[in-house]
Amino acid sequence: MKDLVGLCPKKGDDSFFKTLPNTIRIYCVGGAVRDFLLGKSFSDKDFVLVGADFNYLKKKGLRAVGKNFPVFLHPNTNEELALARKEKKQGVGYKGFVFFTGKEVSLKEDLRRRDFTINAMAVDEYGNLHDPFGGRKDLSTKTIKHVSPAFVEDPLRVIRLGRFLSQLTEFKVHEDTLKLCEEIVKSREILTLSKERIWTEISKGFRAHKPINMVNFLLSCGAWKEITGSSYLSKKLKAFLKSVETNKVSLEWIAAYIFQDKELGKVHCTFPKRVHAAINILNRTKVCRESYIDAHTNCIGNYELILDIFEKADLFRNPTNLADLLYVSFYDHPKQKNILSSCFEFLSQVSLKPIIDSNHKKIEMKSLIREYRLEKLREFMLLNYS
Repeated sequence: MKDLVGLCPKKGDDSFFKTLPNTIRIYCVGGAVRDFLLGKSFSDKDFVLVGADFNYLKKKGLRAVGKNFPVFLHPNTNEELALARKEKKQGVGYKGFVFFTGKEVSLKEDLRRRDFTINAMAVDEYGNLHDPFGGRKDLSTKTIKHVSPAFVEDPLRVIRLGRFLSQLTEFKVHEDTLKLCEEIVKSREILTLSKERIWTEISKGFRAHKPINMVNFLLSCGAWKEITGSSYLSKKLKAFLKSVETNKVSLEWIAAYIFQDKELGKVHCTFPKRVHAAINILNRTKVCRESYIDAHTNCIGNYELILDIFEKADLFRNPTNLADLLYVSFYDHPKQKNILSSCFEFLSQVSLKPIIDSNHKKIEMKSLIREYRLEKLREFMLLNYS
């Protein structure tokens, strides 16, 4: 087993933890433990305090995360310090939980309320692994499995599972967990989730290594239909999601490409303004982009189509959109993508001073600039692609 010493600091080595009495035990929990055991990097650690209560930590002057919520921030590192807690479902959706904290709540009771066994492990200050639900074994078999039947009480867990599949690309879903996900979908409680919360989860999946894994899972259990209204994903979209390299294209443009043909008002998800802006660009340029692809065998004669793409996308004023637009539009046409990139780089360096200094009326200037750029583009392509 990996040496876990240091994952959770010893009380004596932490300026705040050493002020706590010996009756309060500290554990590093959740994602940091999972990722450490997988040999993956992680940026944040979460801690659980067993044997403490809410009033004690308030008196210590710690800043709480949310009003009357049992999570505080470490005064020096801002890492989350949660009280060990139990939960009970008393309402609808993921907000329908009442939590219970107190000195008597055990570590095992706290871990039991978590979603998956691989997230229900803890490490104490001496480097001991606490794994009451077999998370270590499920890591070794690359299996995502629910901790308890209470899994069905939180509909957000279906989407979180999809997100984990896009991050942990070699993992599979335990068959019993899949059945519980289908049960959650049938209950239609996914629609009780806020649209903002759904975006938060699926956006993490879209920016992970294999977003196709998340979408395929949500399709298989019916959750994708609940969120988008569609139980179908086109071959074109599947090909895009399989090939997309998320480190080379912005999250907003991935989402825009996926949802460009949807009625966004009917999608149970709230998108940032940048997604809407990217969708507008894709819609404005759709005809000329598709025409350019259809005519790709004759690069030299496509000056007007090329300039149409640049102008309709407003790239001369917003050149930062170029790479993302070309990536999602021509991911399966690399030659055309490279030609367009070279053409834009050339045109962006062409000075318009001769036209601007010609003192033509403003109403004529736009057409004159277009003609000037077309002529320069023709010269460039004849020189480089003939």
